[in-house]
Amino acid sequence: MDGFRQDLRFAFRSLRRRPGFTLVAVLTIAIGIGANSAIFSVVDAVLIEPIPVHEPSRLLVPDVVAPTGFSISLSIPNLVDWRDRNRTFASFASSSGRSRTLTGGDRAEVVRTRWILGDFFETLGVSPAQGRVIPADETFAGAPAVAVITHGFWQRHFGGERALGETLLLDDQPFTVVGVMPPSFRFPDANTEIYLPMGFYQAQLCWDQRGCSQGAFGIGRLRDGVTIEAAQQDLDRIVREIEETEGQRVARPVLEPLVDYYVGDIRRNLWLMMGAVGFVLLIACANVASLTLARGEARRREVALRSSLGAGRGRVMRQFLTESMVLAALGGVVGLGVAWLGIRALVPVVADSLPSALTARIGLDPTVLIFTAVATLVAGVVFGIAPTLRASRTDLVGELKEGSRGGGSGRNRNALRSALVVAEVALSLVLLIGAGLMIQSIRQLRHVDKGFAEDNLFTAEVPLPRARYDGRDAAWPFFRELHRRVAALPGVERASLTQILPLEGSSWEQGIYPEGVEYTQDNVQSVLYYMVTPEHFDVFQIPLLAGRGFEAQDRDGGDRVAIIDETMAERFWPGESAIGRRVTFESTTDDAGETERIFRTVVGVVKNVRHYELENAARITIYVPFEQTNGNWTGTLKLVAATSGDPTLLTDAVRRELSALDPEVPLAEVQTMETVVDQAMSGPRALGTLLGVFAAVALGLSAIGLFGLMSYIVAQSFREIGIRMALGASAGRVVTTISGQGLRLAALGVGLGLAAAVVFTRLLGTVLYEVDPMHLGTFAAFSLFLLAVAGAAAWIPARRATRIDPGIVLRQD
Repeated sequence: MDGFRQDLRFAFRSLRRRPGFTLVAVLTIAIGIGANSAIFSVVDAVLIEPIPVHEPSRLLVPDVVAPTGFSISLSIPNLVDWRDRNRTFASFASSSGRSRTLTGGDRAEVVRTRWILGDFFETLGVSPAQGRVIPADETFAGAPAVAVITHGFWQRHFGGERALGETLLLDDQPFTVVGVMPPSFRFPDANTEIYLPMGFYQAQLCWDQRGCSQGAFGIGRLRDGVTIEAAQQDLDRIVREIEETEGQRVARPVLEPLVDYYVGDIRRNLWLMMGAVGFVLLIACANVASLTLARGEARRREVALRSSLGAGRGRVMRQFLTESMVLAALGGVVGLGVAWLGIRALVPVVADSLPSALTARIGLDPTVLIFTAVATLVAGVVFGIAPTLRASRTDLVGELKEGSRGGGSGRNRNALRSALVVAEVALSLVLLIGAGLMIQSIRQLRHVDKGFAEDNLFTAEVPLPRARYDGRDAAWPFFRELHRRVAALPGVERASLTQILPLEGSSWEQGIYPEGVEYTQDNVQSVLYYMVTPEHFDVFQIPLLAGRGFEAQDRDGGDRVAIIDETMAERFWPGESAIGRRVTFESTTDDAGETERIFRTVVGVVKNVRHYELENAARITIYVPFEQTNGNWTGTLKLVAATSGDPTLLTDAVRRELSALDPEVPLAEVQTMETVVDQAMSGPRALGTLLGVFAAVALGLSAIGLFGLMSYIVAQSFREIGIRMALGASAGRVVTTISGQGLRLAALGVGLGLAAAVVFTRLLGTVLYEVDPMHLGTFAAFSLFLLAVAGAAAWIPARRATRIDPGIVLRQD
């Protein structure tokens, strides 16, 4: 222990003697460790502990597949059957996210609620911080008007004061608060603030219809020791039994781990990020190792002297390794500050591409601190091992000879540092090429034909309280008047209403039978279904390709009509006109909860619109006029206004018009359509941004590493350069010779980097959009760019070498 303390004291004393070296080394390693810790904080929140519930590995989500083959949400009869007849689940529940209007305060506001059915909280394995949860028997028909609130809502609405027993007025319905959840509980997203029993809203739901979707999300907890395969077989058995009993095909669940459902494709992107930022740490370690090797060369005589005084090889190695670990520890401490700053910069970049509940958990928690400590230890060993081994091989006799210039060839001593620089250049090129490909991919996405124009569009959500505006007949006069008022505002060119915005991340699917297709369950076609006002196509500038748009006569009492997109027209009536064709809607629920079959005539064909996501081709879409819908909507619509100027300036005017109609109806989710499109690109943009940042850092570190090596070579070759210049070597020849050494190293690094980039870009290819992972132009451009940077880094010390005075060198000899 005394020896270790002595080594520590000597290490700190040695580092204090060279503050410049110490500062550069600590900052370099801090950048590498800090960047890794920042990215790992996202990995920790998303992949390691993504859901703050009990044993999330036992939670499964059923992706409900209709007999027609398309996904639907979970119906109440299916949930009840799966819950009551299974042999593999400990509990089963479902929930559906709905926006409600909270009144009773200074101003009406929209809150995100979760309607729950079954053992919701028991399935998740969570307990309230105050009060109680809503048990399963209070979530079905006849449910009481009770509510459980989140910790955040408790703080925001009640100021952290007593909430139990208090009343919340939601859509003019009073609910009694019976529980408050702990701060860690944010499920399924951070926007959810209130949990309500689904059974309270039985009258608004198709409660007993097995094929009716409620927008519900199911979740089940496996019994101990049960596998996902066994659970799937169990639910398949239940489906077969139901089909035998009812004599028709029913929806089939396909089970998926909740964590996979929650995280989705984010996992792939995050591991790519961890690999990229790992390259940055390796480059930082190589840089510090190179610096330490150079410093070790200057200390060879010191090491030889200590060895001659009795210090064994092990003691010398321990001393050098201790110094490296002290440097790493200092870098780790500073790296925590870098990580903290990095997280603050990182969260806004990744927020739109992550579930909100996960974004809220990103930070320097204990797991991230442990990772930082391990990364610090590994980094210390990685950059410390080469200098330690080099110091242990010092030529004792050669170093102590009077006038000795070293115990070995300078070229041999520089070989390891040269190899480190080559590795830095190679890793930097991999990141540069990856960033370049992602930038091209983002550019392709930005210029993809969306089918609509997003410029100068104001959008907002208008949710009506169901208690006062129940059903289309009650709500539509309000929306018609709001639409008229907004369209008349100064600066507004056109206005429209729709239930879902393009690229909003949600969709409404409907089963249809196009004319000419036999009406059987196997032939039903799934399409995206949009209810719009006649101005919708003008507002979004969606081109009309055939027929006409919606007109004033397209309302109740008139012929039921529809407009379809070009994909639907080409698929079902290729080479023929779709105008006048009839489309049968599989089933539509009316205000009374009954089911009727609807026939519509196609009156127009419009251009394809990418409603759901930019990366994939547009899905078949059918549009119907609002005034011919029969109540299968929730009372919440999107208001869209095309403006002649900045759409954000319209907010106050729209809010005044809305308040004049009903002061208790809030204006929610105010944003421009450009923002919606931008959010649709959030995943690729975040990946491209981070790759670009890491590539820039790696390039800078590599350039510094090459500059440092060439500067050291010049200093080491001071005498040799002076003699050459005395013998007639020109300054240009000296610059060419020294720069050539640096460029040769860079060229070797580029060659290795190109080989490594082939592997890396194949992995990256899964996230690229219409960009060849082997795009030769990108490979060539960044290779030349890196060589140019390397040339500049080598030229500066080479130019400095020409200032050596040969006379001084000769006099020293």
